[in-house]
Amino acid sequence: MPTYEMLWDCSSCGTKKLLGKSHRRCPNCGAAQDARKRYFPPPGEELPVEGHVFVGMDWNCGACQTPNSRAAEFCVNCGHPRQGSADVRLVTDGDAKEGGDNATAGPLAEPGGLRPAPSFRFAAETREADAAEQAAGSGAPNRMGRIVAGFGALLFAFFALAMLWKEKVEVVVERHEWVREIDIERMAARSDSAWCDSMPGDAYNVSRSREERSTRQVADGEECHDVRSDNGDGTFSTSRECSTKYRSESVYDDRCRFTVDRWGLDRTARNTGAGLSPEPSWPPVWLRGGDCLGCEREGARREVLTAALRGRADRGKRWRCDIDPERWRALGDGELREIEVRVLTGGAVCDTLVP
Repeated sequence: MPTYEMLWDCSSCGTKKLLGKSHRRCPNCGAAQDARKRYFPPPGEELPVEGHVFVGMDWNCGACQTPNSRAAEFCVNCGHPRQGSADVRLVTDGDAKEGGDNATAGPLAEPGGLRPAPSFRFAAETREADAAEQAAGSGAPNRMGRIVAGFGALLFAFFALAMLWKEKVEVVVERHEWVREIDIERMAARSDSAWCDSMPGDAYNVSRSREERSTRQVADGEECHDVRSDNGDGTFSTSRECSTKYRSESVYDDRCRFTVDRWGLDRTARNTGAGLSPEPSWPPVWLRGGDCLGCEREGARREVLTAALRGRADRGKRWRCDIDPERWRALGDGELREIEVRVLTGGAVCDTLVP
């Protein structure tokens, strides 16, 4: 498995792309390497380490934070003993962009070689420019995020206010209305379809066709990519990771179309009225009884009782409330009652209409 140099940038003089294994100190200013600034080189700029012997992860000096080889018992920068020191933090591909946020164009510094030392003024200007660029690049998305979040919070507050802000309004019960319905079902020959293995036993006039019933995932080769792993000593290794690739494949089965004798909705009988008297009544129905084709039976019954209201102070405002039979009968036409109304939408909260 090949081994390559990690890179790091000198924060003291601004020198870029120093070698993690070979340059323990900056060749320009002599500053000690900061293991936290290590990063992977851009693709195509990897520099192999010849004859690399891995002796373990570097350790950070507890006194001066200089990274030291695992083979060293004392810090090469200040002489502090290794005992009690922590390992350096490993870098992953997700920690930074490829090439590092601080990487610049140009050749890598070669082991043992010096690059022209940048002036301190140039290094300071570079750092200031980098900081300004990062601030400009990250500021716009942050501002947009805050605007979107603020708009969402405002919208939520508006809907919460619309639901919660209510006032009591005096209303007059103008009239009572009612509707009663009965569904009439009829036994008839009805067309239907189902997968043939779940077709009803009394089906007839059956026809079959081949159709897609589901899909299944079938292995279809591999997807591979290179993974870079920080060795923790200023170098990194690459490995190949592969995962199975899948494709969807249709699963076909027999679909049956058939005729079956079943009850179904044929029509609805309806009765409407107004006032408390006479009492609401169900519509009369005439049925052809039995279980034969063409026979009929009663289905579901429904009742809707409505109180029509108008404002006492503002006679132009009106509301309709569908309420339960007990409250509907307890309200008298022309009586004065109170109900809660949502201030922003003007809708009545019918549950607050008390007889």
